[in-house]
Amino acid sequence: MNQAESPREVRPFPDREELRQRIERRIKTLERIAGSGLWAMVLFLLVSLSAFYEFSIFPALGTEVRQLLGTPPPATMISLALVIYAFSSIVRTLARMSHNITPFLGWMHTAFFCAFYIFYHLSGALPDNFWAVFFSGTSVMGLENYHIWAYSSNAIRKERALLESMQVTQKE
Repeated sequence: MNQAESPREVRPFPDREELRQRIERRIKTLERIAGSGLWAMVLFLLVSLSAFYEFSIFPALGTEVRQLLGTPPPATMISLALVIYAFSSIVRTLARMSHNITPFLGWMHTAFFCAFYIFYHLSGALPDNFWAVFFSGTSVMGLENYHIWAYSSNAIRKERALLESMQVTQKE
């Protein structure tokens, strides 16, 4: 059967009330998204607090586990990876902001910066590099959270304007 012969799915046009409910659901979703990046930031700050005290709330790794993990990378390699990751993340976020592209929600940033804390801890260089990871993480995640907030706020403003225009045309 070719395309000309295939039956088309007929979708009824939604009534005003259904359309209004859809818009309100989108607004609620956008409001939830606007605050979602803050949860990733809170998790990062909690891990940072633990890292500041060199993960003393966790039991020390045994020699068997350390042998299983192998030799940790040198601190200079971790620092190089941190600089590359932070710089590329900032550039990507700024590019998405300038092109008004949907933001990234930030959980992966949290995971990567937590991994940097762990790598520095395993290499024994965490006290010397804590502030580098902390400021890199807060910079990248702060910029990403601003992008999430700005993008969501703009989308909410558009949805509310659409909702208001529906109400104006309904009164006429």
